[in-house]
Amino acid sequence: MSNKIYDIDYNKLVIWLIPNRLRNARIVNWFQVLIKPVVTLYQDFKLFREAKIYQLTITPQVCYLEKLLNDRYDYIQRRIVIEDSVDKELSYVYIQAELKPVYLGSKFIYTNGETGVLSNDFIIKVPLALQFTFEEPEMLSLVRAYKLAGMVAKIQYV
Repeated sequence: MSNKIYDIDYNKLVIWLIPNRLRNARIVNWFQVLIKPVVTLYQDFKLFREAKIYQLTITPQVCYLEKLLNDRYDYIQRRIVIEDSVDKELSYVYIQAELKPVYLGSKFIYTNGETGVLSNDFIIKVPLALQFTFEEPEMLSLVRAYKLAGMVAKIQYV
């Protein structure tokens, strides 16, 4: 369906529907004032329609979730990234009572959720510069609305 079906210019429509013999500035202005609530509702409808079309374009795929988060929180630089949590190898750090070496070498230490041991399925990496521009529960609920059922996300600041 064409999008032009939703393009209505109510000011022109009023002028077209008034007969020529009655068409003067006073009558046209009067009818434009009468249809002002309809024009307001029409503008609200168009904004609602655009928002719903955008929501329908977002799917649980990672690229679309990243698009959603970057559109919402980091529109200019688009630095928010989503990574899987299961492709990291486990590294153990022993406590002194176990009498094992503490040296890890050049390895990174990951949390259980990042390694896939716990239930985090993916990690949302957010730059530190954006840390105070949003609230974590808001972002998680936004992701929860679009992600697959049963998937669990974690926010990590980098």
